[in-house]
Amino acid sequence: MAEIRSARTLPKMILIPGIAVELSPSQLLRIKEILPRAEIHYTGNMRAIADIMPGAEVIFGHPDPKLLKAADKLQWLHLPFSGIDVYGDIRLYANRSVTLTNARGIYGITVSEHILGMVLALLRGLPDYVRQQDRRIWERKEHARELYGSVVLVLGLGDLGKRTAALFKAMGCSVWGIRRNSLQTIPEVDNIYPLHKLHSILPEVDIVINCLPETTQTLGLFDSGAFGCMSEQAIFVNAGRGGAVDEEALCRALSEKKIFAAAIDVSNQEPPGEDSLLWQTPGLLISPHSAAASPYVFRRNYELFCDLLSRYASGRRLYNKVDFFAGY
Repeated sequence: MAEIRSARTLPKMILIPGIAVELSPSQLLRIKEILPRAEIHYTGNMRAIADIMPGAEVIFGHPDPKLLKAADKLQWLHLPFSGIDVYGDIRLYANRSVTLTNARGIYGITVSEHILGMVLALLRGLPDYVRQQDRRIWERKEHARELYGSVVLVLGLGDLGKRTAALFKAMGCSVWGIRRNSLQTIPEVDNIYPLHKLHSILPEVDIVINCLPETTQTLGLFDSGAFGCMSEQAIFVNAGRGGAVDEEALCRALSEKKIFAAAIDVSNQEPPGEDSLLWQTPGLLISPHSAAASPYVFRRNYELFCDLLSRYASGRRLYNKVDFFAGY
């Protein structure tokens, strides 16, 4: 990882508006005060960014990955989202000792609430009632279920997973978790298992929630074998990454009623193609990668960046650093 430069350096800083990054004049002024002699460029113009890249030491935003090779002085890239996507490939960077940080911890509140809302909607049959309302039909569905007492499995116990676990625990559920370090205890989680135990515990679970990042281990994790291990009453939720799910296997499991229902906020192709099975599969609730949508996300992202920038300016170690080798 890169050594963090002292406050004596005069970095060029690129701030790119876009996903979760919208800065007001007063916010830009505060950033200027943290690094008073920095040369700050706040622009979304890709041509302008390309011109500045060779001298940039700090970037906040999501630049075109193709431009990173030109940033030979880049010390630190901060991403405004928790996933790292293509930016986790160290080969993109001219400086192989660059520090990459992300917005881990920013989205847990919003996404965990979204997950809970989707699960409750499926348990209570709310999508059916919305469709009935559109057609002015008054008909009670008999398949409504309670959340209380359910066994909920949360895969990935970072900030999002922990907050999700806490919400379901508060609703009277037994919460199980899967994480790399299965020996570490978490107050909100009753039992923690390693990933290789997934298939053996799936038959006992009522609700399966994927919050895992995309890595070589998680690609295609939920395939026909995994769905085949779930009970017919199981609900599956994907709020991690689309690549974790074999979508054809998911649609088949729902169509053949091998699982009760599913909800996804992410997919392999976004949006799915017009002929995608996802649009027409019964029992599937889709939101358009909107689980993180909240007016408070901008403020949290800004406060996080300012705290990290203060550390950068004074030569202290940064947190939320991405491990290029682990992939998150």
